[in-house]
Amino acid sequence: MAAPTRLLALLVALPLVLSACGQAAKDSASDFQGDQKAVAQTVEDLQSASRKHDSSRICTTLLAPALVAQIKKASGGDCDKGVKDSLSDADSFELQVQKVTIADGKASAVVKSEGGDKDRVDTLELVKDGGVWKIATLGAS
Repeated sequence: MAAPTRLLALLVALPLVLSACGQAAKDSASDFQGDQKAVAQTVEDLQSASRKHDSSRICTTLLAPALVAQIKKASGGDCDKGVKDSLSDADSFELQVQKVTIADGKASAVVKSEGGDKDRVDTLELVKDGGVWKIATLGAS
């Protein structure tokens, strides 16, 4: 599978895009402090924006420029459309940040997604961009 196609598949398959309908989401960012909390908050913000189908916010403020460029390439030049299409195909899930590791200006967040019949654990990579943590990769288990 080509890298851009795989990227869009990850956007569709990654179950952290929506929290369960009608269910109050736990703010897992409150389990952390300092920069770790800021990383976890970025992941929480992704979940929140996804729930609202706010693909514009996801592309402009939550994703790192390199990831936005990959999504644009995979979706014919429009990050907003690529993310919007992925969100429309997503199921409902609850996301919990379990662990945050920071080193050399990069962070990884281990997230557990609960939904349907299957829970899933993924690792997201984040980078600092202009002093703000942004999602650089939508990792895999």
